[in-house]
Amino acid sequence: MQTIQLDNIFKQQDHQTILEDLTLTIPAQSNIGIQMSHVEATTFFNLLRQTTPQTSGVMTGVAAADIQAIFHDDGFYPQLSVMTYLKAFQQISSFDQDLDDILQYFALRDVAHTRIKHLSFDQQQRLALLRAFILQPDLLLIENPLTNLTNAGIELYLAALSYTRKSGITVLLTSYSLEELVLTSTTIYRYRPNSGLELTDLATESSAEASSDNENTPRPIFKIASKVEDKTVFFSPNEIDFIESVNGVSQLNVNGEHFTSSQTMSELERQLTTLGFFRCHRSYLVNLQQISELISYSRNSYTLILKNQSKLPLSRSKLADLKALINF
Repeated sequence: MQTIQLDNIFKQQDHQTILEDLTLTIPAQSNIGIQMSHVEATTFFNLLRQTTPQTSGVMTGVAAADIQAIFHDDGFYPQLSVMTYLKAFQQISSFDQDLDDILQYFALRDVAHTRIKHLSFDQQQRLALLRAFILQPDLLLIENPLTNLTNAGIELYLAALSYTRKSGITVLLTSYSLEELVLTSTTIYRYRPNSGLELTDLATESSAEASSDNENTPRPIFKIASKVEDKTVFFSPNEIDFIESVNGVSQLNVNGEHFTSSQTMSELERQLTTLGFFRCHRSYLVNLQQISELISYSRNSYTLILKNQSKLPLSRSKLADLKALINF
């Protein structure tokens, strides 16, 4: 695969901006993960597959590449057996390896003759990966590869993913979970509306972990939970841009999406103050790392501008505390 280059890609859909200022280089054999929402990932994948045109910007190398995508909600033919299903894809591809030999690398050999509807969710996700592997694309796009997998399922999926990459297929993954991308990718970006892709520096986090290990002190793991329909989603503090109180309910703002927390603002403030959050207003907790500007529109009015261009009020009484925290 030749290098794929995206320069200043802008995409509007139904009068809404989905992607903006997206610049990315995808070399062959690269190991890239991007933190973005489902809507952003779907649009991004469709742009790369050229099933939808960009509004503006330039893409090179895309037309010459065979690009396949696995979406988290992909469907199957549930009445077919695993082997029958895979042979159908083998017939439309140039894949000539023995499927019996390949099944073991995707931990599906023992269910080769099982109907897909009887597979576990873990097995279905590996089947989707194997289906794409048989098509032998130059670039494989995968959305939320580890979401809702069991611990054993994650281990087996990572092994199958490693085999896929070793075969020469370049894989790019997206997820709303940074932890998921840490497990699957070596170069990680975070997409931010209005500012494009931001490279995530994992070296600092790794150094902190190493320092903690050297001091023989356990490093606390802290997550904030949000109930989404019939599942619970967990966020690390560094994934959260800010928290807002809306009618007495705490709303986590993550990459422009809102998730409800059962905790009160006071409870979240106690837990997050030592993790880089600041109560800038009675209705807002802000991640200090996301602040890019402080604007004073009048003598008694202050506003914080975040990297994603969100605007949060800063109470006049909190100005001195903020100055003491970040030394300005």
